[in-house]
Amino acid sequence: MLGCALRQYRVSTYQAGQGPGGHGRLGCNTLSKPAKVKGQDHLAALGRRRKRGQARPQGQLLRPRNPIMRGWANYSRVGVSHAVYERLDHLPWITRRHWARWRHPRPSTAWAIRRYWHRVGTRLPFATSATDPAAVPLLAHSEVPMTRHVQVQGNRRPYEGAWVYWSTRQGRPPNVGARLARWRKRHHGRCRRWGLFCQHDDRMEMDHVNGHHRESRSVTLQALHGPCHDAKTREQGD
Repeated sequence: MLGCALRQYRVSTYQAGQGPGGHGRLGCNTLSKPAKVKGQDHLAALGRRRKRGQARPQGQLLRPRNPIMRGWANYSRVGVSHAVYERLDHLPWITRRHWARWRHPRPSTAWAIRRYWHRVGTRLPFATSATDPAAVPLLAHSEVPMTRHVQVQGNRRPYEGAWVYWSTRQGRPPNVGARLARWRKRHHGRCRRWGLFCQHDDRMEMDHVNGHHRESRSVTLQALHGPCHDAKTREQGD
């Protein structure tokens, strides 16, 4: 993956990675994390955006930054990125504190923190007031969960027709719509109601939990053919 630093760390025999085909022990683990220069470039880009809009209200300063931070964190989440994310969250916090002092030089730092930092759950992020109709908190890199890369199965190809596998893996195979693929990935390739893996020839149906599309925000994916359909038919017969 571009923008990552690869390094091998020597570990004990029982913690080391396996060789090709799962045979033997390598004596080390190969880990990847975001390259230091890429993190510096990311902070520099955020700093330039802050300087261009430092005279604007807090909400206008926050909204353009969130998509940039989320995208960078999502791209690097497959590596060992937690320590890098913590550093990327700490350094901008110092610049935001200086920005608050620049906006209000006479009041104390505690007053500035109470004005520009508001509690959201268990966090105290840089955010607009909760009474603001368009309240927006600043996202943190460390909020993005780490997702380890899963190796592609040896006999899988993107255009072989196994859209269930590819929609579950990457969310958008070439012959499946975006909405259906997104829910397939969220449900990990299983029928939400019956818990069985969906097959290639199953017809997918997206059902709202309470049966009303305007009052329910939770959507489940059900297979109307194959093993899930057979289980559903048996239950209705009973």
